[in-house]
Amino acid sequence: MAAIQGVEGHGLTATRSSLSEKIYADLRLALMSGVYEPGDRLNIRKIAVTNDTSPTPAREAVMQLVREGALELKPGYQPRVPVLSADQYIKIREVRVPLERLATELATVRVTNELLDQLVELDKQFIDAEHRRSWKEAMSANQAFHFSIYNASGNEVLVRMIENLWLLTGPFVHKQYLSLPRLPSDSDLHTQIIDALRRRMPNEAGDLIVQDMREGFRIILQHLLHAKASLRGKRPNANTTKTNGKY
Repeated sequence: MAAIQGVEGHGLTATRSSLSEKIYADLRLALMSGVYEPGDRLNIRKIAVTNDTSPTPAREAVMQLVREGALELKPGYQPRVPVLSADQYIKIREVRVPLERLATELATVRVTNELLDQLVELDKQFIDAEHRRSWKEAMSANQAFHFSIYNASGNEVLVRMIENLWLLTGPFVHKQYLSLPRLPSDSDLHTQIIDALRRRMPNEAGDLIVQDMREGFRIILQHLLHAKASLRGKRPNANTTKTNGKY
């Protein structure tokens, strides 16, 4: 009888662990994709209800994200999405650059026709979403474009590190991107990246990925400076920004 109870207990633990892992993965993707904004609070009970489970797996998932720095938790408060400063964003950005360059270079020597076709389709989706001014769809397509390349590197440790950094900046970047006054992008950097991958040119592909990243960074930081100038009573340039910055 004791042995049967032990098996049942083990099964319950495994089920709870699986639920926690699923909730964790869903929340992780939601944070990376900008579903939550900086400062948003997460209600563990609501997360549990949404996933049709008890609060325990939801709490375990949230606490894992707290340990990773994707959420912050102060005594007496619900966990919330951190509000990054421009300085924190810049520091994370500088860590991302060499990692994403390396992942791209590694992917270049492993590229397949299937990957190239996938990237072409994702770029079409990105362009179409921007022209429809469906900015969240555009961000999602851009994210899928980049991680299709990074996953092709064959180095899951490297990809996980890049994911963790996107996780930290996701809510901040999406908030800035959605608030930018702009026209659809006329950049062909994605096309150039695909071409470099097709020609198996690691250095060129890596340089283009970094160029794509830095242009996005520049647009966001420029927007932050304009917002700060407005708060100080200065009049920032009111012209619509034409940007190819995705993040």
